[in-house]
Amino acid sequence: MKLLKLLGALTALFLMSGSVQAHLVSFGWTDNGNGTVTLWGEHWHGAQTSPSTANGGIHITDVSGSLPSFTAQWTGVQNNTTLASMMSDGTLTGFSANTGFAGSGTEHNWLYSSPIVIGDGDWSFFTGTTCCIDTMAAPVIVTLAGITSVPPGTVPGTPPSGVPEAGSLGLLGLGLIGMFVARRRNKTA
Repeated sequence: MKLLKLLGALTALFLMSGSVQAHLVSFGWTDNGNGTVTLWGEHWHGAQTSPSTANGGIHITDVSGSLPSFTAQWTGVQNNTTLASMMSDGTLTGFSANTGFAGSGTEHNWLYSSPIVIGDGDWSFFTGTTCCIDTMAAPVIVTLAGITSVPPGTVPGTPPSGVPEAGSLGLLGLGLIGMFVARRRNKTA
């Protein structure tokens, strides 16, 4: 009986020590320049081969509670990339260490979301407490800043379909200019 109790205690200790490393330690964001933002979560759990879906993504609510809530899904991973390099090469537009867990900026493994619409402001982020990769103990307030392609305080959501990207608009503009030039040539000839 004592052996069973000892084994039970050791198993519980092992499970607790495993869950200590199972959490997000920071959030980051990228202004994609086209009216969308990609959200990033730095996790303390080692390199991953696929995004965690245990908590269903980042649950985002307006701090005032007056706007509808939104959930951004994790769609990919980027491993072995430092916070400093992501900030210097423009991968991240901004960063917040406010997740309630220590280790921010030192773990180098990231989850990221599909592009969403969200503007600068104070937002409540929460991934959930379900073990293991993107675990948080409680919601935290993250202040998004430096997003210029989306108006501040814009309700989080999915980008509207059918909205042309900046590159597509540029190609359209070049095509229209080409048509105008060809038309002028035909009139003068």
